[in-house]
Amino acid sequence: MRVRPLLLLLLVGCGPEPGPVPADGNFDILTYNVHGLPSGITGDDTTGRIEQIGPLLNDFDLVGLQESWIDDDFALLAADSEHPTQVRFAEPLNEERVYGSGLGVFAHLPALDQLTVHYDDCFGFLDNASDCLASKGFLAVRLELAEGASFDLYDTHFEAGGGDEDYAVRDAHIAQVTDAIATWSADRAVVFVGDFNMHDFSAGTAQWSALLDPTGLRDTCAEVGCTAPDHIDRVLFRDGGGVAWTADSWADLSAEFLDPEGVDLSDHPPIRSGLTWAFEP
Repeated sequence: MRVRPLLLLLLVGCGPEPGPVPADGNFDILTYNVHGLPSGITGDDTTGRIEQIGPLLNDFDLVGLQESWIDDDFALLAADSEHPTQVRFAEPLNEERVYGSGLGVFAHLPALDQLTVHYDDCFGFLDNASDCLASKGFLAVRLELAEGASFDLYDTHFEAGGGDEDYAVRDAHIAQVTDAIATWSADRAVVFVGDFNMHDFSAGTAQWSALLDPTGLRDTCAEVGCTAPDHIDRVLFRDGGGVAWTADSWADLSAEFLDPEGVDLSDHPPIRSGLTWAFEP
């Protein structure tokens, strides 16, 4: 586990008295697996799709990306972004891995700290979803809502595949990230987005319960009674540190992320959730 504190610059000068600290607000969150593998694997123009995705991300206050594997393509997304906070977890776990984590976060909120963790386990190099070609893990960014109010935004991409070995690895991934939430984010508000690669989100399902029960996370889809609860791309949240959330909305924005011919810009839907927050010190 590696923690990278960000350098903070304090500017002191004369000026008007600061206004009141906001006690509430709301924002739109997008989680999006951009299918950022090379064109020889995707069978389409990956860079061309990424160029079209970039400007669309500016409509959202917080963006969690998955499968942004290629450095130059992520640079295109970052260049188009109007978000002042841009964080990518790019480093491969070791020389055997072809890619890093594929994770990135854009935010219209200032970052205070960050945490990057590679998962210890994977299954399959050139088979069983080929998870071991990448360095899957999770990226957490501590974001400031207002003076004295902050939360931790997690972004992840769990093991894919439906075999027994895949399930065992996904169990291990869940254990690692829930441990981080219990320690790095102890008693703190959390938003957790990503490609969870689970296909059963029923109450009591083993892996879903293993993620939600120890962390206190709630699912925006379930909170608002969304009409398509089977998506593997999720937005989760929990209260903490004086910050309380309310889930306002959930939407599959596939119809808005199309190329000029009406073809989806990824093999995953972009999932949007609206959250309202209130802060009481």
